[in-house]
Amino acid sequence: MTLNLIRQFAADGVECTLALRRAHGELLYEAHSLVRVVELAPNGLHQFVPGLSKLIRAWHPSHIITAFPDVAFMTWMAMRMSRSDAFWVHGVHNSHASIVARKGVVGKLRHLGENRIAGFVYRNSDATVAVSDGVRDEVLEWSGVDPARVVTIHNPIVTEGQLRIVAEPRHAVDEPFSIVAIGRLVRQKGFDILIRAMAKVPQPWRLDIWGEGPERDQLTSLIASHGLESMLQLRGYTDEPFEILRRADLFVLSSRHEGLPTVLVEALACQCQIVATECMHGPKEILLDGNLGRLVHVEDIESLADAIESVCCGRARTDPRSLLMRAGDFTTKVAYEKWCALLQGQLTVADAFRSG
Repeated sequence: MTLNLIRQFAADGVECTLALRRAHGELLYEAHSLVRVVELAPNGLHQFVPGLSKLIRAWHPSHIITAFPDVAFMTWMAMRMSRSDAFWVHGVHNSHASIVARKGVVGKLRHLGENRIAGFVYRNSDATVAVSDGVRDEVLEWSGVDPARVVTIHNPIVTEGQLRIVAEPRHAVDEPFSIVAIGRLVRQKGFDILIRAMAKVPQPWRLDIWGEGPERDQLTSLIASHGLESMLQLRGYTDEPFEILRRADLFVLSSRHEGLPTVLVEALACQCQIVATECMHGPKEILLDGNLGRLVHVEDIESLADAIESVCCGRARTDPRSLLMRAGDFTTKVAYEKWCALLQGQLTVADAFRSG
């Protein structure tokens, strides 16, 4: 999402620098092709604040955009150290609820600490951008920040060129129903729930789960324990989600929590039929209260299985044109226009929120 914004800024002649604690990840090559990338703390977190302060003094940015509470707090320290008067915007991409805390006492303490830091960031930044109305409501309820300083701007997920009709019919009668799930193999994504649900869905079907992560071995064992090896595969990382989704009959989001699930919007753009959990936050908002796909309770294996079966057998179906139309609300163009208005001061934070 950050690279999508940077690409648009660059197209408009706005100079950007991407400052990272450590420069790594699948998208690093693409980042280098778009923008100057600065690695601030390759040898330890102690390098971050002085490194960013030095960068700010040398570059004199007019605007600074942050994500993640700990990084934002260190950015505030660097701004104070460099005496920067840049307009500071902080982006919120996930929930503050306890459900996102890692397991164990250490995980809960870390979650509590991050929430305290986040409150400080919201009070001291010039504006806060939430990726969904649900996240915005939570920020306001939890932090007590002035509502005029918190705005919802959906992530820039799809381009207008990606909004094109996918030819029908998608499903061939003599083939298994094609189901896709995409995300990191972590507890948040609820793939363990999905696997257990698929064991209850009548054949024929085929499920491909795309993504990598620390739970691969655990999920592989779970698949084997249900005897699903021949019809359920862990496919690994992909950088072509649109190609995968355009070939699928059904997309399933089984997450325990989200901010604004990117892949759910990509599924809309590809006109996949959708089943999703009604998790915090995003799916209910994206799917217009379930009018564009089946919503089920989080961790409800029976309901998830029933919803998937209802799509596979044709009992539930959404008009593909409605899916494509909704995806148009999450284009890079729409998000970029709101970001520009916010950063250029042509629109107040409150006005940006009222504009949608």
